[in-house]
This record gives sequence, structure tokens and C-alpha cells, in this order.
Amino acid sequence: MSNLAVLDLPRVREVLAALCRTPVGKELARAMEPSRNREWIESELDCLDELLALGELPDVAAVPDVRPLLRRAGQGSVLRGTELLEVARAAAGTSRCRADFGSRRERLALVWHSLRALEDHSGLADRLEGAIDEHGEVADDATSRLAGVRAELRQHRNSLVSRMEKLVAEHPDWFQDRPTVRRDRFVLPLRLDHRDRVPGVVHESSGSGQTLFVEPIETLAEQNRVAELRGEEAEEVARVLRELSGAVAERAESLRVALEIVGRADFLVAKCRFARDLGCRRPRFSTGGELRLLAARHPLLVRRGIEVVPLDLDLPEGRRVVLVSGPNAGGKTVVLKTVGLLALMAACGMQVPAAEGTVLPLFDGVFADIGDDQSLDADLSSFTAHLENLKSVLRDARPGALVLLDEIGSSTSPEEGTALAFAVLEELRDRGVLVVATSHFGSLKLLVQDEPGMVNAAMGFRDGRPTYRLDLGHPGESSAFATAERVGLPARLVERARQRMSGEWLDLDARLRALDREFEEARRERETAEREHQQAVASRAELESQRAAFEQEAVEERERLRQERERFLVATRREIENAVRQIRQTQAEHRSIVAAKRLVERELADASPPAGAEPGPPAGFEPKPGDTVLSRTFRRAGEVVRTGPGKVTVAFGSVRTELPLADIGPAGGERPVAAREPGTRDEPYHFSPSLNIVGMRREEAFEALTGFLDEASALEVGEVTIVHGRGGGVLRQMVWDCLGRDRRVSDFAFGGPAEGGSGVTRARLGSDDDPA
Repeated sequence: MSNLAVLDLPRVREVLAALCRTPVGKELARAMEPSRNREWIESELDCLDELLALGELPDVAAVPDVRPLLRRAGQGSVLRGTELLEVARAAAGTSRCRADFGSRRERLALVWHSLRALEDHSGLADRLEGAIDEHGEVADDATSRLAGVRAELRQHRNSLVSRMEKLVAEHPDWFQDRPTVRRDRFVLPLRLDHRDRVPGVVHESSGSGQTLFVEPIETLAEQNRVAELRGEEAEEVARVLRELSGAVAERAESLRVALEIVGRADFLVAKCRFARDLGCRRPRFSTGGELRLLAARHPLLVRRGIEVVPLDLDLPEGRRVVLVSGPNAGGKTVVLKTVGLLALMAACGMQVPAAEGTVLPLFDGVFADIGDDQSLDADLSSFTAHLENLKSVLRDARPGALVLLDEIGSSTSPEEGTALAFAVLEELRDRGVLVVATSHFGSLKLLVQDEPGMVNAAMGFRDGRPTYRLDLGHPGESSAFATAERVGLPARLVERARQRMSGEWLDLDARLRALDREFEEARRERETAEREHQQAVASRAELESQRAAFEQEAVEERERLRQERERFLVATRREIENAVRQIRQTQAEHRSIVAAKRLVERELADASPPAGAEPGPPAGFEPKPGDTVLSRTFRRAGEVVRTGPGKVTVAFGSVRTELPLADIGPAGGERPVAAREPGTRDEPYHFSPSLNIVGMRREEAFEALTGFLDEASALEVGEVTIVHGRGGGVLRQMVWDCLGRDRRVSDFAFGGPAEGGSGVTRARLGSDDDPA
């Protein structure tokens, strides 16, 4: 039983090998094995994180595998020109890889650390490529001697060919064809009947004997010189090849290491391509056996373009055995293979196709009995084959291992199969092994349901079809009858089968379906509650943010208005007190004097609290829920909602905020009276019955209007004009709201056409009946 093959790891290796671009990288992919070394695995995943963070992955060149050539050169062999050209390409490719990764070493600190032994071989590549042309031949300019020999050789060769072609042109009937070469000598194809016309050496004759290949006697000396030059050329070429092979031998070990390092980089990049193409994420490794798969998918199914229902498996604490049941073709085996393959991939230092938050243990071995291993050659039945696999599992599985068992106890009677299967599950649980098994046995599901350390899980089945969704906590129904009806078995046959089943089995099946429906309903309600909770959390965070911004803005606005009013009052205090003095001099009514004095005291108290005194409520003031209070911060009245030690929650319309007790007071209480500023001087006071608030912000305009009405009332002005403009109507609405609430205003309306129409409001004021 090959667990790696059963769980499809070899197929994942082949996918990785196809993504590699170097022979060494492909070797590493095909040799990939799971590891138990957590430090190595985390380091491998750290390297993948660095590479994926780049966005665009480095391009590893297709470096040829020249390790056999390096071995031969190291043993003293002389490499051919084509072989040296391959070495040159390998040296250049490793140098480009070194430069590419080296240019990003700041962002690839861990990756570069693993490539640090990669040396630069560009000098060797340049030397080889300079001496060997693209066809694998030693280039003319490899040495000056070779260049001279070849130049002279070409000269004599061309001279010979010219002389022979001239002879053929002068006597075309003597010759069968143009000059050619035989045994490295230039010859003429002379017709047999003209043999005496051209004296010379006969090298060959044609198959028919009618053509003789003759080397003219007059070219012998020059032909001999050509032969000498060819020998010199061959000697020089051999010397160049020996020198270049020696240079390769000197760098053979370094270049071999470079090929392996580049292959390692290629393998890392292939892992990144795999992760990027399949939407993989880095898993977290648990130390206490925690297993949590979130939206996990089988990578080979995803690559085939199959729409995969994501697997969620969050193993409850203290549970070591999961028994998965459900309909045939409902995805139970896919669950086993997904769990096993993702565990192996993670142990190989790969990211896995699952969502963020996936947690896996580092298993001490992965064992699987999946599929029908019946063998006629070995004289094994399906049941015997499964027992052989179980024997291997029980022999080798140690604490911390993962065991995957498909249809445990099957291929025999349900009663005996159930008993044997439960005994195996108990043994593995007690041994500390994590087990995921599948079964259709109803009695085994019932045993597991109440057994400590074990849990049932169901593959969903709705409307006669599997949903491929895994739910923990309850067993699944096999749905054999529904499946039979779906595939088209005669209805009378299916009904007859139902009637043959005992009432106990039918009752169990009905209970499982009811339990499944209840579980599905609970799952939907939980999802709805989670969504509502998330929405509530988001709304609360937004309200808290708005409240904080509102309170900060209120504090800033309060300070700005206080400073502005303080500047205004300091500038106008003399004018107001001068107005009071003039009123007294003119024997004005006592209540007018009181009203003017209260105006001064009220404005000065707001702008200038007594030095060293903290604002606070009047003595004995204890607000209760429902009381109307005045906030000094917000300068408006609100209703008390809740009280606490030193603080109170006040509602201003639909907005609630918590204020210190020192910030509020009774809405109708009198404000502190500010002392008259010493050294003031009475000056004439001029009041204009017209106020222009055009261009002001709403809050600024409101402050200006209330102060304006206070002054007009104190001076018993009968009619005033407020210029607010048309605009968007915000200031106009504020003015009308304020006038409508002010008891001192008896009537108000828009101005006439000559006064500004709806951009102006005229108001009539009554008398202030407050006692002096």
C-alpha cells in the first residue's frame, strides 16, 4: 500500500515538475517528500511568502543539465564544440539567475540566503561563446594562428576550384559535372572516353564505370598545400578544444553547485506558480493536534476545472476519530483524499488550496486504506485486502499519525464488519492517532455518536441529490433508495425494497433525515445570526466613530465660540454698559434697566467663567431620568436618560452622549453673574435693528441671531430685520425655527419685494415680562 500514491501526491509532483523550467528543478519536484522538520517547513513557506509578495515572480531560465559533461571534463575528457556550447549556455543561465535574484535581495532576504553559494560564471560563458560559434564549431578568431591558417586555406581552396571550373567551362563535353571532392582532394568528373585529355591521379570511378574522378596533375602541388593547411587547422582546433575543456574542468564543481542552486530556485518558483494558480494559502501548524480546514479543495479537481464544493472540517477539541457517512457518490472519499493530500502538501513546504485560518498538525506519518484492492493474482478478496491494509496501519501508526480509512469494515456482513470497525477505531483513538473514516453501517454510526473522543459527520443530501457539504455532529443518511430512484430504477422495485426493510432500519433512516433537516435549519439560523452580529458590530463601530467625531467637533466648536464671544464681549462691553447708563439718565422703566443688566451679566458669565473655578451644577442639583438639563459643552437642552457616578447620559434628539455631571445644570436655572470688569469706560452705544447672517455657518448664525434678539428685547426695539438670503434655505429655516420658539417674538414674515422678499425676514417683538 503506497499512501503517497493513494493520496495523489505523485500527481501533484508531476504538476510541479511541469511548472519547472530546469531539469534539476524537475528532479527536485519529482523527488519531493513530506518532512517532519517543522523548522525546515516554516523556512520553506517563508521563502514562498517572499516570492509571492513580489507580485511578478522571477523568471528562471531553462538552464540545460550539463552535469554529465562537467563530470567528463573533470575526468580529463576533451569536449566537442557542441558540448562546450551547452556548457556556455548553462553558465550564462546560472549567471542570469544570480543577477535576477541578487537585484531583489533586499526583498528576498531568505531566498537569497539559500542562493548565497551561487557563483558568477559569466566569464566562463563569455570565453566559451567567444570561441565556439552557434553551430558548435571553433570560431576563426578563437586564436590568431587558427585565423591565419583558415585564411590561407580558403585562398588555396578558392584557387583550386577556380582553375578546375575554368577547365570544365572550356571543355564541357569532357566532364560529367562540376568539380567535386573525393578523399579530401578536389577532383573532376571526367568521362571515360576522354580519359587521355586530362592527365592526373584517378581517385575513384562511378558505379557504372563511365566516369572517372581525376585530380589534375597540374593541381597536385596546391592540393598538397591544402592538405597541409587542413592538418594545421585540425591541430589548432584540437588545441583550442583541450584548453576550453580544461577551463570547464577548473569550474566544474562550482558550476555543478550552481546548477543545483538554480534548480532549487526553479522549484521554489514552481511552488509559487502552483499556489497562485490554485488560490492557495499558507497553513498554520498546531502543536496540540488541532485540525481546522476552511474552504479546502482538492487541487487536482480544481486543476481539471471541476466546480468543487469547499470542505470545512473543524475537529472539536478532544475528538480523535471522525466517522463520515452519507449517500453514495456524495463526496466521502474526496473528503479523505483532501484531508490527506493537504496534510502531505503542507509537510512538503507547500501552500494548500484552503482559506486563511486553516490549521494542520505535523503528522507523524499518513496512512490510507482507500479504494478496492481486490487482487485475483494474489488470491485476495476485497475484505482480505482491506484487512491486510488495516494490519499495516495498526503495525506502523504511532501517536500523532493520520489514518484515513474508506468504508471501514465493508465487504463482509454488517454485524461483524461493524464490530471489527469499531474495535479498530477504538484502538487507534486510544493510541493517540487522528482517524477520518467513512462508513454506511447504521449501527457503527450509533456506536460512534455516544463514544468519547469520536464524532459523526454527514455528507449533505437534499432533494434526492448530494450537496457535497460536510457537517459535524450527526451521522448522514445513505439515501440508497433515493439514489436508486434518481438513476432510474423501477419505482415498484424500490418500493418493494423499502417494504423488505425492518421497521427499525426505516425508523433510523427517518430519524437521520429529520436530524439532518434540523441541523441544516440550525446552520442557516447560525449563519443568519452571525451576519446580523457582524452588521451590529459594524453599526456600533460606525456609531461610536460618529459619536467620537461629534463630541470632538462639539468641544472644538465650543472653544471657538467661547473665544469668539469673549473677544466680542470685551469689545462691546463698554457700549452695552453705556447703553444702560443712558437708559438710567433718561429715566427709563425699571424693567428695561433690569433686562439690559441681565443681558450683560448673562453674556459675560458665558464668555468668562470665574478664574480658578471649575464649572459645575448648582449645589444640591441631582438630575434624574426624564429631567430637562442644559449642557455647557453643547449649549443646548436635552433629556436625562441614565445617571451614574459623576456622569450622566443625555439625549439630544436621536443622539445620546455621556457627559460629566459638572457639564450640566437645570434648563431653567440662572447662570452665574460675572463681575464688572474694572476700568471700563462708558461710551455711546449704537444698535442696528437689522442683522445680516448671509455666508455664516448655521451654528454661527444661530449664535448671532440669539444675541441680536437679546439686545433688541433689552432695548425694547419693536421690529427687527434679519437678512438670511435665499440660497439652499438652511439659514432661513433656522431663523424661522428660532423666531417661532422665542416668546418675545409676537409675529414674523418675509420682507416686501423692495426689501429682499424671501431672502429677508421681518419680526415684531413684544415686551419681556420678567420682573426686575
